[in-house]
Parts: sequence; C-alpha cells; structure tokens
Amino acid sequence: MRARVPSTERKGAALSRAAAMMCNGAKFQRWVVSRIGAAPDGVSANQHAARYVRDMCGITSRAELDYNARAAALFHEAVRKPFVQWSGIYG
Repeated sequence: MRARVPSTERKGAALSRAAAMMCNGAKFQRWVVSRIGAAPDGVSANQHAARYVRDMCGITSRAELDYNARAAALFHEAVRKPFVQWSGIYG
C-alpha cells in the first residue's frame, strides 16, 4: 500500500503547473535565452527553461514550488515578475 502524500506535495499543483506552462512557451524560452544564452547542444528549449527556473529558485523539481515557500517567493520575484515586465504582457 502506498503512503498517502499530502496534497501540497503532489506534482501538478497550481504553481508548478504555471511554471511548466511558462517553460513550454516560446516567448518564455526566448526570454531565458536573453538572460543566460542558448541551450547547450542536446538540450531542448523547454528543458533549458525548466533548468533556469529550478536554478533561480534553488530547487531540483518545479513541483517544489507548490510546497516550498522560499522557492515560490523566488519564482515570483526572480522569474515571473521579470518575465512579465520583459514581455510587456501587462503594460
């Protein structure tokens, strides 16, 4: 029998889903390249973006964004807000 995992630690909660959707987006991928350069050979744009998010937030999996308050705060301040400003989505 599997141990029950609290819902806050399951993959796919709101913030990790939002991060995954961002990483799949071409505009976000271009922004990552503008910040850290192109993906190394053999690394997809999605993987490159996901690595950037994990590195900026100090995590090993985007799922940690859903239960690690420090990582979530870093995601908002160091990733989401700068991307929104760069992309001009809200202004």
